[in-house]
Amino acid sequence: MLTPDYLYRITEGAEQIASELHANIIKRIIERMMIRLGRGEDYLLTATDKWQIEVLQEAGYLLEDIQKDLADKTKKQVKEIQEAMEDAGVQALQWDDKIYQAAGLSPVPLLQSPALMRTMQRNYEATAGEWRNFTRTTASEAQRLFINQMDNAYNMVVSGAVSYTEAVRDVINEVSEVGMKVNYPSGYKMSIESATMMIVRTGISQAASEVGLARMIEHGVGYALTSSHMGARPTHQPWQGKVFSIDWDTMKQLKPELFTGNEELPQPDKKYPDFVESTRFGYVDGLCGANCRHSFSAFYPGISTNPFEQYDTEENRKAYETQQRQRTLERRIRDSKRKVQNLQTAVDNCKDEKLKFELQQKLDRKSYTLSKQNKAYKQYCKDNNLKEYAERLKVAKWDRQQAAKAAGAARRYQNAKGE
Repeated sequence: MLTPDYLYRITEGAEQIASELHANIIKRIIERMMIRLGRGEDYLLTATDKWQIEVLQEAGYLLEDIQKDLADKTKKQVKEIQEAMEDAGVQALQWDDKIYQAAGLSPVPLLQSPALMRTMQRNYEATAGEWRNFTRTTASEAQRLFINQMDNAYNMVVSGAVSYTEAVRDVINEVSEVGMKVNYPSGYKMSIESATMMIVRTGISQAASEVGLARMIEHGVGYALTSSHMGARPTHQPWQGKVFSIDWDTMKQLKPELFTGNEELPQPDKKYPDFVESTRFGYVDGLCGANCRHSFSAFYPGISTNPFEQYDTEENRKAYETQQRQRTLERRIRDSKRKVQNLQTAVDNCKDEKLKFELQQKLDRKSYTLSKQNKAYKQYCKDNNLKEYAERLKVAKWDRQQAAKAAGAARRYQNAKGE
């Protein structure tokens, strides 16, 4: 079994790598855009064919740079996922092995069990493969974003729809707002960081659950105990921290790869609710499904104890809603930090003084917004007795120097407003 806090923190390394990749890609796009757009209106309004040739050349350079970034980050990410998987497998069985030992059994350590190691390897390959799949199209998507926004700026200025400075501000803002998204067949979109968090957490949770199940099959266990935590999803709250009976015939249909066909397994115990039916284990919205922080372990009635707290439904609901609001405030701060970074990149690479002044004004306003969001976050945590999580506010490449610049820009805007 893995604790909810462990499953929350196990994705931090993978998220950091994804955040660095995302920041690098957007920075490169804006730098390339400013090479073409940041030299002034006269430079932009060159002959159409010359402009298009130069844009396509820059798009080619951009693609090469991003492909190098992807190769580097993928190598690091695959290593991170592998190490996280191995640690999770060890942690999960440390908890479970104490249960088996209390029942008088001597479970084989993870690294000495070929069957369990194959289970971990299969889940590792699936998780790493999923990350590779969504990053495979990232370079071409970034190139397409660059070309489309360059075309938008050019056409807006040439048509007289907006001024040169407005056009550049709009496309820089569009790149910052859109960022690089992972597009799912359902039409749902997620940032690279959020998609990475979900993939890694879900992959590790499922790997640990399958290792745990394999050991339960090995020892013929018929009962499972789920973990619990305050602020669980309302749909997960009814079954958390409880004991269930496993119908192994149903489990064979869900996880056939874990069975050899020669196992002697107990029949379901009708005194306890059914494990799969109650928790929806094996389904995306259930136990060990997408982004779930619950886990489970073997349980021996009469021998094992249940250490998990039972939370009041209404209390849990309020805690869930309060924590969701906290996550929203954290996402807004991270989003504003990225936009400040992107605007700073545009300012630093702008050659046209008038446009640079306009971009600096926008940077000052966004920095001021960020300062207000930080204050609101601190106040919300204080008002609701919540811990502030500095690590949840981090974005790649946001260091003390960047923070000092943003603070100075915010004061400049505040002074200009006369506050």
